[in-house]
Amino acid sequence: MSLLLFTPINTKNHPFTLKSTTSIQEWCGHTFTQLNLADNNYNFKQFSYFESDGDEEKTIQKALLEEDLMTRIRIQKGQLSEGKIDLIPSTIYSRFNYKKMDVEKAIISKTTSDNTLNYQIKYLSIDRTVSIDVEKEFPYKILGWSEDNGSGLITTATLKASSNEPYWKQKKLTDASKREALKLKY
Repeated sequence: MSLLLFTPINTKNHPFTLKSTTSIQEWCGHTFTQLNLADNNYNFKQFSYFESDGDEEKTIQKALLEEDLMTRIRIQKGQLSEGKIDLIPSTIYSRFNYKKMDVEKAIISKTTSDNTLNYQIKYLSIDRTVSIDVEKEFPYKILGWSEDNGSGLITTATLKASSNEPYWKQKKLTDASKREALKLKY
């Protein structure tokens, strides 16, 4: 699975992500989804190996992308606007739950503890809640997240370790010990 976002740092002048791509490889084939910002819409394209899905192209009204929320938290000093918003659900969620991509209403709320901010994103028309924990201070690391798709299965992720290293210069077999420091399994 691969997800790429192209989000401008200057969110005041460029409030929407310019491009998002998602590629999902499964045992029986793969899908590719792309959203490109154009004026007041995203041009949506999805290519699927499933015959019943086929290839799809349409426009979706521009709105924040769920996949962009963690990027925005980091860019905006740990902050997300609270309240009711238009939000395009995750392409990964949409793919695995066979939901058509479209704008949905959601409510973002925030709670604060000593060192952590917690954002809860609750969709109003689909049974989906996403929770994001972030450091309250710079560098506003994402400490963990969870998602509840209403099916009884809750997915969680927790940051185990982090490092600020020159990745592209450390991809040799001799750099394998760095994987252990990040608690990554082989």
